[in-house]
Order: sequence, then structure tokens, then C-alpha cells
Amino acid sequence: MLEEHRLDRIEQKLDKLTEAVSQIARVEEQMLSVFKRMDRHEKRLDDQEDDLRELTTDVVANSGSVKNAERLFWVAVSACASILVYMVR
Repeated sequence: MLEEHRLDRIEQKLDKLTEAVSQIARVEEQMLSVFKRMDRHEKRLDDQEDDLRELTTDVVANSGSVKNAERLFWVAVSACASILVYMVR
């Protein structure tokens, strides 16, 4: 009887241990999933930073072009106005 009671306690402890090990395995899987998700988000953020740098360089280049085109436009308007005033005179 004493031996049987002792075996029952050992079986209960083994059952609890088995349950704890399975819970640890589930938690490890969840952590792995979270780490993979974080890696994916970091990669996406890095890609967005690269895109932002490219856009910044494009904007700087385009702003110079637009500035020159605007100056050329106003030079042309001034020339046309000057010619118009010269012809009216």
C-alpha cells in the first residue's frame, strides 16, 4: 500500500513535469514567432529608410532643376515684357 501510494505521487509529479515541459515548448515557439516578426519589421524599416534616403536625394536634385527652370521662366517673361515695352515706345 505504501509502495503504491509512493508510485502514485511519482506519477503525479511526472505528469506535472510533462505539462511544464510542454508549456515551456509552447512559450519557446511563441518567442521564436515574435523574434521572426521583429526581424521582419526591422527589415521593412530598413527598406523604408533606404527609400527615404533615395527620395531625399531625388528631391534635392529636383529642387535645383525647378529653381533653374523658374529663373529661366522669369528671364523669358522679363525679356518679353521688355520687348513689348520697346515695341510700344
